[in-house]
Amino acid sequence: MRISGSYQSLVILLTGIMLMACHPSPDKKVEQPGVKNTAKPKVVNQEDEVVNLILNLPEVKRKSAQVEKDSQGKRHLETYVETPPTAKDPNYWVKVAEDNGNSLVAYYIFAVHGKTHQISMYDEVNDSLKPLSKWREETPANER
Repeated sequence: MRISGSYQSLVILLTGIMLMACHPSPDKKVEQPGVKNTAKPKVVNQEDEVVNLILNLPEVKRKSAQVEKDSQGKRHLETYVETPPTAKDPNYWVKVAEDNGNSLVAYYIFAVHGKTHQISMYDEVNDSLKPLSKWREETPANER
């Protein structure tokens, strides 16, 4: 029994594809179990940069660790840009919130100036912004 030319070409092509699929690509990085990747991701855009500023605040790091500890690792804080700057407001509005299963509960609301990256804390009670340094001065560490 002789295989026709087109079937023979198909068999060779499929064999080649299967062989290539079995060899790992040299471009792929294989992560070792138990070894954490400590490389920081590149900042892709302005929103990522603003979120990283907030994530690196000591208050946010401390609150994040507290939420994870209190929930035994089941809950985490999410930090996201709720509103980007507009013509009327130059700030990125950034929330740090916990997903409690029903809704997001905000712990912090920050305003980050789009050009200067100056961080202010939103005071919900007075409906005003406070520079981060002033908020830190006026608010006891255990309440931040």
